[in-house]
Amino acid sequence: MPDGNAVSNETFVVQMKSITKVYPNGVAANQGVDFNLRKGEIHALMGENGAGKSTLMKMLFGLEQPTSGEIIVNGEKLELTSPSVAIAHGIGMVHQHFMLVPSLSVAENMVLGMVPKKSGLFIDRAKAIEITRQYSEKFNLHVEPEAKVMDIPVGMKQKVEILKALVRGAKILIMDEPTAVLTSQETAELFVELKHLKDEGYTIVFISHKLNEIMEITDRLTIMRNGRSMGVYNTREVTKEQISRLMVGRDVVLSVQKDRAVPGDTVLRVRDLEYVNEWGKKMLDKVSFDVRKGEILGIAGVEGNGQKELVDMLFNFNVPNSGTATVNGTSILGLPQQKIRELGVSLATSA
Repeated sequence: MPDGNAVSNETFVVQMKSITKVYPNGVAANQGVDFNLRKGEIHALMGENGAGKSTLMKMLFGLEQPTSGEIIVNGEKLELTSPSVAIAHGIGMVHQHFMLVPSLSVAENMVLGMVPKKSGLFIDRAKAIEITRQYSEKFNLHVEPEAKVMDIPVGMKQKVEILKALVRGAKILIMDEPTAVLTSQETAELFVELKHLKDEGYTIVFISHKLNEIMEITDRLTIMRNGRSMGVYNTREVTKEQISRLMVGRDVVLSVQKDRAVPGDTVLRVRDLEYVNEWGKKMLDKVSFDVRKGEILGIAGVEGNGQKELVDMLFNFNVPNSGTATVNGTSILGLPQQKIRELGVSLATSA
């Protein structure tokens, strides 16, 4: 395996030197981490959940401050005390959970907190639409300026977030799990757009767990484990197996052998679930399915297509407008969570 700790004397657009972040409860999220970015590269930041990736990037974007260490951007040592300071130095961030105002239009979100304004606090909508169209065409990121954010698909929301960063002057773009909410087609489109930005001289940090995507889109990668850097590698010089081993500290089986399922009787029966959210949007439209004993049922869909709402209904975080859900013949809709657990149902959340 190549030497992951070799460092040249080249000039970097970002240097994070010996970054340590210790929270008041004593938890060390980062311990002496070095992280360097070249101009015009797509650089992967990899590691398991809790490895310290997001914390490191939050410090680069000014959302958090390091306990010790220094951050140098374009040769200047900086105190990134807030996102506005980071933005002023050309650093933008696209969060995994989008930071958009659902009730406002795409154009209004684009210029929120910026000029143009007509008078007082009111946004000049015509100018905002013009700016949105201009940047959309410049970077080949198609969006609908006048559509409300609550009504647009998740792939377009991500484009709005990218354009928001670019319109504020970002030259260094941090993308936190950017494909987690996208379909395969949307991911392919995003990669075309990221390669275009790279060709234009933009620098991109790509945080991800997905090895196939990392191998396809990135130039270099930094691997983190338990808050420490496990080295920096040229992507083309390492294998998926080597990356996995560095991430988790042991060999990882990348293919799973699975016996054929022999399901039994139906244990969960869902019929015609409907739910309309607070914005008046129908999130569940007559959803019906069965889960049988001894099987794993997958529910596929990108973020915003009703999966969360469905789980909320089944564990009494919310109540549907209509429909039924039973476990072994007992209705669970609106049932206290303790009673649902007594029926043998548990919920393992993603965060």
